[in-house]
Amino acid sequence: MENQVTNNANALRLFFTDEVFVVKDESMQKRSVSNPEPVFAAGNVAVAVENKTVLDTETARIPEIKSTTEPKVYPQAPEIPRIAEEPVPEKVFKFLGGNKKSVLILVNDQQHDVSTEQGRELLRKIVKAIDLGTPDFAVLNYANYKGTDYIELHRFFKPHIMLSFGVEIAELKLNLSWQDEIIIHDSTKIIFAPNLHHLDSDIIAKKKLWGHLQKIK
Repeated sequence: MENQVTNNANALRLFFTDEVFVVKDESMQKRSVSNPEPVFAAGNVAVAVENKTVLDTETARIPEIKSTTEPKVYPQAPEIPRIAEEPVPEKVFKFLGGNKKSVLILVNDQQHDVSTEQGRELLRKIVKAIDLGTPDFAVLNYANYKGTDYIELHRFFKPHIMLSFGVEIAELKLNLSWQDEIIIHDSTKIIFAPNLHHLDSDIIAKKKLWGHLQKIK
């Protein structure tokens, strides 16, 4: 069967003999859109969401966080006062002489102030041999100050020369040894000899002492 659809003007006149008029139909006018809906755009939505998030973050008020427990307050330990060490009082010695030339002479006699008569006479000869007078030296009877060490004696008398008659090195707590030679300790020249009373009758000991005294004159 042949296609009967055609738009040929001559052919149409064969079938339509009546006049055709074109009339405008007002009811067929396009309805105007008063509120056009926005076109959906993914980019705009993303920007809007981001702006809203920023706005909400800026305007939102963060509630105050309250601790469920109160902070513990520890009492401060009382300050312990420092106990200052009390200074050791300087020992005071009773001696004979003036010690102007800082010469300390130790004797050791429990029965006499210095020694027997023989011992005292020997001491007078000794100090005279080295040109010393009574104001120049100090004579201390160590028997009255047992246990006193060299440090205490040196602190008080500050001797340049010390002659020890009958007082041993161990008693003075000196870590030294006597070998019949002058000992120089803390710039002090020290000579050890027997007790004055015994020294007076010991010729060999007196000769050794005399040799040492000549070196310190």
